[in-house]
Amino acid sequence: MSPAARPGFGIRIRHARQLRGLSLEELGESVGLTQGYLSKIENDRAVPTISTLHKIVQALGININSLLTDVSAPDNPIFVMRRGERQKLVTGHRRAGNRVVLEQLVPSGPQYFMQVNVHVIGRGGGSDEPISHRGQEFGYVLSGTLQLTVNGNCIELNEGDSFYFDSSLSHSYRNVGKSQAKVLWVNTPPTF
Repeated sequence: MSPAARPGFGIRIRHARQLRGLSLEELGESVGLTQGYLSKIENDRAVPTISTLHKIVQALGININSLLTDVSAPDNPIFVMRRGERQKLVTGHRRAGNRVVLEQLVPSGPQYFMQVNVHVIGRGGGSDEPISHRGQEFGYVLSGTLQLTVNGNCIELNEGDSFYFDSSLSHSYRNVGKSQAKVLWVNTPPTF
């Protein structure tokens, strides 16, 4: 994997694991992954899927946005994230068809009560297995077609459609359209 293609969040996962006093083996047992694979993730030599990454951050008591670089607190009461300044977190693999790119719109930190990202989902991509966590979620489909499954209920959403559900319910999604899908996705509290 070339340095430019590396995800760059492995060191933050390692730091969170070490802060909790967990070995690679202990973390692996709690999330169902091998020590070797976790080591590759921590060293930015492997890119987990969105579902696998979610399992890891939940076991570490953090959220996915905390893996991105901290953004300075604004000097005024309005925080602005310019289009070209968004941090991106790449998960999954393009060839495997499970790539999801999260574009961070709101920084992470204790002062932020929402986690807001644009999920950019390649054709056929999405979460490879259902996840659940505490909180609530809202989404607005900016482009493309998304199949959302919540607690066994499957619905197809198109550009301009929105959704809302309790995050503690098992949920997953997949781009079932013919082109890339983009979804504005909000979690509160930031537990994803």
